[in-house]
Amino acid sequence: MQRAAARRFWDTRGWIHFHGTGMNNSSRPLNVLWLIDHVCYDGSLHGGGRLFMNLMPQFDPKRVRIFPYFLRASDEVKQVFAAANHPAKTLEIGKYDALAPMKIAALCKQHDIDVMHLFCYAASTFGRMVGAVKGIPTVVHDFDTQIYFPYPLYLRVLDRVLKNQTGLAFAASAMCREYMRDVRAIPDARIQVLYHAIPNSQVQVATQMTREAARQKLGLGEQPVFCAVTKLGPERGNEAMLSAFAEVRKTLPDALLYIVYKPTLYHRLPEGYEAIDWAKDPAQMKARIVEAIESRGLTGSVRMVESLEKPETYYAASDVMLAPFENIRFSSVNLVEGMAYGRPFVATNIGEPAELLERYHCGISVPVGDVAAMSAAMLRIASDPALRADLGHR
Repeated sequence: MQRAAARRFWDTRGWIHFHGTGMNNSSRPLNVLWLIDHVCYDGSLHGGGRLFMNLMPQFDPKRVRIFPYFLRASDEVKQVFAAANHPAKTLEIGKYDALAPMKIAALCKQHDIDVMHLFCYAASTFGRMVGAVKGIPTVVHDFDTQIYFPYPLYLRVLDRVLKNQTGLAFAASAMCREYMRDVRAIPDARIQVLYHAIPNSQVQVATQMTREAARQKLGLGEQPVFCAVTKLGPERGNEAMLSAFAEVRKTLPDALLYIVYKPTLYHRLPEGYEAIDWAKDPAQMKARIVEAIESRGLTGSVRMVESLEKPETYYAASDVMLAPFENIRFSSVNLVEGMAYGRPFVATNIGEPAELLERYHCGISVPVGDVAAMSAAMLRIASDPALRADLGHR
């Protein structure tokens, strides 16, 4: 879906020609600059990072040539992309770098760029400035809302000055679309919702890995298995999920819950987390969950797995996925991956997971923090093979 949408709006005879770049319909490929602020700091790629990693190989280089750049990146991220032999390069440009527009303009000249696809705040601000001067069409792509720092006056002003320089905008969710429209002032008619996507290769893995094979690999039998692929920071809803699972085990005493996670390392604490001491320390985050497991009598029935890079086995082995989020900003990408395995899910009725449920009807929505509703939904799906198959098929 992402590849088709991107190609459609990058077509030289369509959107670019309409916006008057002066390009002719030459036989050479379309040259596209991908520019993103960063792709997370701990190596666990967020939506933009996954798109960089997964989508670029899908393009036919005879038609579209992608030139991927990070404004900045941590050593962990650089290692992840280097290990994948990905050509993305780091510019080491800070968000207050006064020379950033000139550096980006030089890239456009170097690669003879026809379109800039700009991800997140600094890239979309600097890039649209260059686009306005050089006459290069720009696409803005956002995955999140403003949570890590206040929306400063200078960004507010620049967003309004540059709004008409936004040829097209992609939002990762309906919530993000509203933010781009109402806060960043991008014209609504230019915004399209483009949910997180997974590569075809991952779908192929899902078709080849059976539930039985995955369970054999994990040493499991036929007991009900729930799975949450998540992190351990605030507002993830893990405590409510554990309480709900404790209720489920009163009916299904052999049930198991896998918490597949990556330690949360904030490069900057989100607003509202400053007073939460344990949010600054991954070891404390894990200790809190371990204590919550023990206090609910779940030791042995909850298995914590520190791995977000290769969760495929856990998707395949599970019966029901869980997303008990208590904040609208958390990504649905792991649920989308679970859907590739035909796994229904129980999710709170906020943010991207709620949008997926409304659109695809592939699970059950429950109120935030409602342990009784969550446990009832978990039981309903786990105890009904026909319902599980129906929801998973959708």
